[in-house]
Amino acid sequence: MRTFALSAAVAGIWLLTGTFADTRPSAFDREAGLGRAAAVRPAAMAPAIPIDRAPSVSPSIPAASLTDVVQRYCVTCHNDQLLTGTVSLQGFDVERAAEQAPTAERMIRKLRAGMMPPPGMPRPAGDTLAELVETLESIVDRAAAAAPNLGMRRFQRITRVEYGRVIHDLLALDVDAGKWLAPDILVGAFDNASAGQPLSTTLLASYMTAASEVSWLAIGNPEAASATTKYRSPAEVS
Repeated sequence: MRTFALSAAVAGIWLLTGTFADTRPSAFDREAGLGRAAAVRPAAMAPAIPIDRAPSVSPSIPAASLTDVVQRYCVTCHNDQLLTGTVSLQGFDVERAAEQAPTAERMIRKLRAGMMPPPGMPRPAGDTLAELVETLESIVDRAAAAAPNLGMRRFQRITRVEYGRVIHDLLALDVDAGKWLAPDILVGAFDNASAGQPLSTTLLASYMTAASEVSWLAIGNPEAASATTKYRSPAEVS
């Protein structure tokens, strides 16, 4: 019974890294990227808006007025006809920025880096651009917090090397996982990429065989007589 229980536990090891948690960076965790954008900003561009500038508690410019700013200073280039940078801001409403979050994020990055409006083009006076970027961030972040989108991740199993290390950590046994498991597929010279780790019935059977032998090595009785038991599925079961 102990051997069977351990076999079941060891068989589950192949799922240890089969997590479906999203690893994609948050759409609103932009500080690192903005820092890089600011670092490569040409000197001729306008001063960047500091990332650590405290958001306005109560914006002095209403969202409707900021929408007018976008339509006046941005749509000149970013319209349906020119599509500068493959972006059109015609009809963009600041107050509804969350409905166009990818576009709003691009605007935020460019505004924070001082890249828009470009040199030589008219710019609004005062802190209007700072108000615009902070308002966009506030609206988009608030919508993301209210309805988080964790995305998705493909299934991922552990590799032969990882399997061997897990067995060592759990049971203090040094095993050669290649004795049971097929070689892992290389994707871009890496054998631990989820895209190259499919799971088939044959591979699953290999994991079960490995689990059985590893559990025997851990707590089995070497003097026990070997025996084989067959479990047959009914003919109507696929």
